[in-house]
Amino acid sequence: MNSTIHYKGYRGKTIVVDLTEQSFLVKETDPLLIENYLGGRGWAIKYLYDNLKQGIDPLSPENILVVSLGPLTGTFAPSTARYTVAAKSPLTGGIGYANSGGHFAPELAYAGYDAIFLHGKSEKPVFLYIEDDKIELRDASHLWGKDTWETDAILKSELSENFQVLCIGQGGENLVKYAALMNNLSRAAARTGLGAVMGSKNLKCIAVRGTGAVEIAKPLEFHDFVDETLKKIYDDPAFPSLSYYGTTFLVDLAYISGGLATRNNQSGIFDQYENISAETFDELYRVKSESCFACPIHCGKYSKVKTGKYAGTKGGSPEYETVVCLGSKCGIGDLGAILKANELANKFGLDTISLGDTIAFAMEAYEKGILSPKDTDGLELTWGNDDALIELIKKIAFREGFGNDLAEGTKRFSEKINAGSEEFALHIKGMEPPAYDVRTAKAFGLGWATATRGADHLAALPNFELLGYEPEKGLEWFGSEKAVDPHSYEGKPKMVVWHENFGAIVDSAEMCKYTCFSAYAVRPEDMAIFLSLTTGKNISSDELLLIGERIYNLERLFNLREGIGKDEDNLPKRFTEEPLSEGPAKGQYVELDKMLPKYYELRGWDFETGLPKESLLRKLGLLESAEIFNLVKEEK
Repeated sequence: MNSTIHYKGYRGKTIVVDLTEQSFLVKETDPLLIENYLGGRGWAIKYLYDNLKQGIDPLSPENILVVSLGPLTGTFAPSTARYTVAAKSPLTGGIGYANSGGHFAPELAYAGYDAIFLHGKSEKPVFLYIEDDKIELRDASHLWGKDTWETDAILKSELSENFQVLCIGQGGENLVKYAALMNNLSRAAARTGLGAVMGSKNLKCIAVRGTGAVEIAKPLEFHDFVDETLKKIYDDPAFPSLSYYGTTFLVDLAYISGGLATRNNQSGIFDQYENISAETFDELYRVKSESCFACPIHCGKYSKVKTGKYAGTKGGSPEYETVVCLGSKCGIGDLGAILKANELANKFGLDTISLGDTIAFAMEAYEKGILSPKDTDGLELTWGNDDALIELIKKIAFREGFGNDLAEGTKRFSEKINAGSEEFALHIKGMEPPAYDVRTAKAFGLGWATATRGADHLAALPNFELLGYEPEKGLEWFGSEKAVDPHSYEGKPKMVVWHENFGAIVDSAEMCKYTCFSAYAVRPEDMAIFLSLTTGKNISSDELLLIGERIYNLERLFNLREGIGKDEDNLPKRFTEEPLSEGPAKGQYVELDKMLPKYYELRGWDFETGLPKESLLRKLGLLESAEIFNLVKEEK
């Protein structure tokens, strides 16, 4: 059935599921989708833009949940364990997508599929069973109400240990606006609340087993290029720290820069920093390293709390984002408590960034007297109160009492309590910000403001400004020697546009961004080689970046038609009007007006309206898609 077989790497089939009718179709992968959107994130936005009605409720049966792979998934190209989940976000009302690693994606590839498109809503809880050509919707009543660890264990007991499971916990079942999808116990497709979309469809999980293989067009050359790329990764100065400590080593770097987000970003200096440092984690809690499929970095760490009131806590170690958002942002300097909070978030299926940020916002509101114990079910939301943190996570997952309000996220909760709380309600386009403090890194600030899914460090991930490159490299790559200075504004618009466009390609080929944006071991020209050797169709780096630009602009059009435009390309006032008051970055804040006009110019967007210009849309083949919703800035 497969006319796309001339594209190696791809499996050539997609599954379209109608949960309302309890039916499915296996369809051929569209070659035009491959040529224009590559895979993964690109396919997701194209499918959603073409098939979702404007203005739908994200938690209604009309929303569509997409799970998509890339052409490198299941190969042994470095760090290609990734998959994309996407839908209209219940948190932001705009485009929602999340990306995760582990071992689920290659299993779906080996079963023979490129993507799953989930429509409608089941009357009762079900799960999607996939074993090669065998596809069924099965009853999940016995799984509903179970956490993600229990769900994984039950299904592997019933089916086989060889199955990979992508599931939601109680957070998704109870429609927490920032619920995550989980696989391999600690791997999370977390951002934008897509676990709630899955829960709204009464879909508990997807269980997949594949016994096939991924075909590579030029396997010998591919193997040689993998070896060449691995050498670049191993030789990179960042590799030893990222490999040994995982992302927790960034806690130390953030502290040194004066940007360790503390007490809802009121400060960049945390007085208990040493208690949550990478060295402390390694000495007291680290058990072993863990790796996603085909990854040489193995940044995952398995940890265990051996003593104290959180003894017995275990699981995949928290990422840097989790340590900060559930730690210093809440004034908590006990890694045991942070590990417990992370364990609960993984079990319940909650995004630790939005979770920690929303609690930190509530703590600041409590500190300022806007909230009192009568509002918080008697909990004292003082900075550093780890007992309150743990209790709130449980309340949020089950939407109990005060937790029901926090389950809506910072923006909606702030709008409910009002009282001037919007001044310190940290969100962009409705999504809470990551663990960086962008006052110390201006390209990250611009990237957060312009990211299509909201406050997002991964859409651009302009690590270039943080890695200590020589000024000559800044001039070569982004037109200014000062581009290497995180406090400088020069070269940052070009830096962010380049990273956003290439980032869309990385997410569509489904390679981990640590390989591409931390070590810069895979740049566009390298990705072009990988894809050419895999698919058998030659593609240049310029052609790839054009696809990335198309993907990013289609996401922009999706947001524009949902009412999210130029006014939302902004940062919270804390970052633009409150300079850091202490530390190495004292006095720093973000002046977006020094970057945003140039960013719009480079993007080809009209600065007054925020609309893409006609010439840009014509170049990208998006003019017709934009004209349907009058989203074109006409040019004379």
